Amino acid sequence: MKWKVISVILFVVFIGAAGWGYTYYQTKQVDESLQTADTEQLATILERPLVNVQAEWMEKAVEQYDVPSVLVLYEHGGVLTDKQWIYLADLMTFEEFERMVKAGAPLDVSIPSSTLLEGLYSLNDEPEKWRLAHERIDVAFLNTHPNILIQAVYDGNTEAFTDLIERMDTEIVPYEEVAPVVMEMNQQLMLEAMVKKGYQPE
Repeated sequence: MKWKVISVILFVVFIGAAGWGYTYYQTKQVDESLQTADTEQLATILERPLVNVQAEWMEKAVEQYDVPSVLVLYEHGGVLTDKQWIYLADLMTFEEFERMVKAGAPLDVSIPSSTLLEGLYSLNDEPEKWRLAHERIDVAFLNTHPNILIQAVYDGNTEAFTDLIERMDTEIVPYEEVAPVVMEMNQQLMLEAMVKKGYQPE
């Protein structure tokens, strides 16, 4: 009986040690993949049994501006903070952004200083990104974040501004906040879009 107990204990210890060794080895391989930005190897490792994405892996990929690795980690269960997602969305190509959205990344994201949408309106960015976001985002989010409209004005993105104001509920459009900025920036086409929506200039 004594030897049976000892055998069971030794077996459990062996399994535990083997599991720890396996996990340690996989973690080392992930670290190497992130160091070399080898997304193919990273994806292969994450498909293996008992390998779960760790928060520090995502943190490292974000710190290295490694968008492809972030995508792979996210698709395998990794988590981004709202701040990280807003930051990365601005850096991504349309193809990368679309892939993130298809993987379940939310669009109605905001932090005290910004929203995800506001980072997409630069005329130097690919317009397909904000177009995709506008198509999929809940109008209720637009209605409660008038600063999105104002950012489109500052970025000089008439197309985005017009599309936004057309999607928003008429009674929600914050004309008192937006109109002075539109006038100041001398955005005639934006003013026309506001008038079409129901704004009456004084």
